[in-house]
Amino acid sequence: MKGIVLSATNNLFSVLCDDGTKRLCSLKGKRVKDMEGTYNSLASGDRVELEIDPESDKKGLVTELERRRNFFGRFNEKGKAAQAIATNIDLVVCVSSPRLPPFRPRFVDRVAVLAEAAHVPFLVVLNKADLGIDEETEDRLAVYQELGYEVLTASAETGEGIQELRDELEGKTAVFAGQSGVGKSSLLNALEPGLLRRTGEVSEKFDRGKHTTTMAVLLPLSDGKTWIVDTPGIRRLALRGIEPDSLVAYFPELARIAPLCAFGLSCTHLEEVGCEVVAAVESGAVHADRYESYLRIREELASSAEYKKPEGRAYRARRTANRRNLDYHDDE
Repeated sequence: MKGIVLSATNNLFSVLCDDGTKRLCSLKGKRVKDMEGTYNSLASGDRVELEIDPESDKKGLVTELERRRNFFGRFNEKGKAAQAIATNIDLVVCVSSPRLPPFRPRFVDRVAVLAEAAHVPFLVVLNKADLGIDEETEDRLAVYQELGYEVLTASAETGEGIQELRDELEGKTAVFAGQSGVGKSSLLNALEPGLLRRTGEVSEKFDRGKHTTTMAVLLPLSDGKTWIVDTPGIRRLALRGIEPDSLVAYFPELARIAPLCAFGLSCTHLEEVGCEVVAAVESGAVHADRYESYLRIREELASSAEYKKPEGRAYRARRTANRRNLDYHDDE
């Protein structure tokens, strides 16, 4: 029997089987083949083979994982390993808000890197548009559009942008990611009221959302062809698995300029004389805050045990950024 993983928790997996039955499954063995070194064996969206429990038609045993087309995930800092959140996706949707909680473009930049890594389109949805959008947020949204990313403004409260979002999702498997409180679950309820996803309030003290989704869940919509992975709110999105010198390829505006650098693809885009990326930042052709995101992520990658080098390039990245005195915001 084959099926698709809807959710996973404590090595138990809710699997929608091809016969239409939802079964609670465990693994045959501690790990499925080829998944050693990862934090979790299975994730929402995985296609699996399973054996039905002879004593209960509602239970099963996962025996095999089909090869993933792609995955959306993060580095689990507690487990010190890659953690897949959703697999076999067609679209990454980053849900943000202008207020309560405030718009955090640096977080959006990190989700964009994950979309580039999965080789799927990236959509930024600014929920809570009814609260008003300030000029700085509008500026950053315009930058994403210039990069070729889709941007939608929406409001689960008023219904603004809901039909446009529904059209973008139709026929796709999309993962919704965002920080706590931005209204992912409220958007899903607006898209299809029958989903009845839990929603929560924003903490006034810390201007952050309260977690209402506790695990990633793959949700089939009633049209029979659209799937959405609703994910828990993310407060810290750690990235790994990218060689620091290759990070530039995950920033479209930098990837276009990098080959023109004096040192070509070997340029780190930090302080080399003749670096076209640095020149583009200083001239305003590349948004300074996007470049700051590049520096921060590169520093994080270079400082990790996976890529740490004795010459201390991570420190040099921060030193170079500080020397330029760009107007940065701590939005992670």
